[in-house]
Amino acid sequence: LLRNYMAYQPRGLLLTGFDRTESSRRMIEASNIPCVYMMELDSAAGLNCVGFSQLAAGETAAEHLLSRGRKRLAYIGAQLDQRTLLRGEGFRKALQKAGRYDPDLEVLTPRASSVGLGGELFLQLMASHPDVDAIFFGNDDLAQGALLEAMRCGIRIPEQVSILGFGDFDISRQCYPAISTIRVDAQMIGRKAGELLLSILEPEKDAAVPEGARVDVGFELIVRETTK
Repeated sequence: LLRNYMAYQPRGLLLTGFDRTESSRRMIEASNIPCVYMMELDSAAGLNCVGFSQLAAGETAAEHLLSRGRKRLAYIGAQLDQRTLLRGEGFRKALQKAGRYDPDLEVLTPRASSVGLGGELFLQLMASHPDVDAIFFGNDDLAQGALLEAMRCGIRIPEQVSILGFGDFDISRQCYPAISTIRVDAQMIGRKAGELLLSILEPEKDAAVPEGARVDVGFELIVRETTK
C-alpha cells in the first residue's frame, strides 16, 4: 500500500503506529514526505505523532484490577500488533511491581481479534487456571466474547472474575453486566493528526511547527459493572 501511494507523490502521509518493515522505513525516509504517526507516541527526534501511551494504558488496567483486590490477573491479546504488545507490557510491568505477575497468565495469539475468539480463549484460560479472578483483554470484542461464555458456564461476573476491555466499543456499555474498558478518542486522534499534518505542509506565518511534534491525547478508564 505504501509503495502504491508513493507512486502518486503525495504531499503528506498519515500512518498508524510505528511498526514498519525496514524497507518501508527506508522508503519513507528517502521520500522526504512529511509524516504524522497516529495511535502511538515516540520521543525519537524528527517523528511527528498523535496518540497516547499504550504502556500507561496497560499499567492503568492492572492498577485498577489490583485496586479491586484481585490477585490472579491475566492478559489476553490477539492479532499482536505493536499496540497490543505494548498494552500487555504495561500490564506486565505493573503486576511485576505489585508482585502479582505470572507468565502463565499471558494468553497471546496472532489470530484476528473477535467476539468468538474472546470466548474461546476465556474458556481455555479458565480450564487451565480456574483461580484466575481478573482478566484484561487487548480489545473489547474479546471481552464481550468472554462475558458471553462466562454467562453460559455460570461464572459470575464480576464476583468470580473481573473483566476489563480496551477500546470502549458501543456494545460494551449495552452488555449485561456492562463491560469496564479503557476509552480512546480515535476521532480526536484522527482530527489532530490531520491538523498537525496540514500545519506542517502549510505553516502559518511565524508559526513554524517544531520538528518531532508530539501530541498526547490521553485515555480514560471507564468503570462499569464487570469490575465493580
